[in-house]
Amino acid sequence: MGSVSACSNCGPAGERPRMPDIAYVNGEFVPLAEARVPVNDRAYYYADAVYEVCATFGGKVFLLDLHLDRLERSLAGVRIGSTVDRRRLAALIEEGIRRAGHAETLIYLQISRGVAPREKKFPVGAAPTLLMTFREKPRVAPEKRESGIKALLVPDDRWAHCDYKTIMLLPIVLAHQKALDAGKDDALFYDRETMRVYEATGANAFLVRDGVIVAPEESSRTLPGTVRRHLIDLARRNRIAVEERPIGVAELLAADEVFLTGTTTEVLAVVNVDDHVIGDGAPGPMTKRLHRMFRESLGAT
Repeated sequence: MGSVSACSNCGPAGERPRMPDIAYVNGEFVPLAEARVPVNDRAYYYADAVYEVCATFGGKVFLLDLHLDRLERSLAGVRIGSTVDRRRLAALIEEGIRRAGHAETLIYLQISRGVAPREKKFPVGAAPTLLMTFREKPRVAPEKRESGIKALLVPDDRWAHCDYKTIMLLPIVLAHQKALDAGKDDALFYDRETMRVYEATGANAFLVRDGVIVAPEESSRTLPGTVRRHLIDLARRNRIAVEERPIGVAELLAADEVFLTGTTTEVLAVVNVDDHVIGDGAPGPMTKRLHRMFRESLGAT
């Protein structure tokens, strides 16, 4: 397989006009509405691709090395034989951010096994397809940040390698829509047999009990979130006790606080799960403290 790298014809800053919401596909920046990938790309036929979502804070990509670590792990896990030229990919991301010109940017990066006839066997000699998009970074609505969100518990029907960040997201889409249909903001996946809670549809889950932060341990059923790891390290440096272990549904519902972490979520309180009020029904002091600490670690307020 080939290597994933930046395009060779990207000129220095200032040579090309900025384009709001742009894409990069195999060597070329184009307006997002004009981006095209062949129908025979295996991402379309088989969801045979992995992805990452990064964001800027203060105009700088946050935790890029951790995102690239996870990208390489996902590529290896699904046996897409692509090497990642980190230096050139980072330069390409910076170029895309500059061209888009947003105050803060959400970067979506996807690598598929490439274009090949629709056959289940791995194609020989196909070059991986690199796709990236650069959009304005969404923000959690201030009222949701202030009041917290409501969640729905949903049985986990996803595949057994949620630790690989693949694009097989239909179960996540269905779970999220089920939550919205029920008047909630998000869904939390749990195992029917063990009754263990894993994560939300696009964020890692935590609880707080008696001043201790508890996170489901990393496993094949949870994504090793970059913000999750950053926040755990941040809490421990500030002498806040953190446990990484299984969490049951009953323990979650009895928690003092529940919150989510993610690239766009940051740190967000969950105040209601399956119509069960968490704590006093408002974002708790630990969640607020952790969000302040997170923002301060970025040099933001």
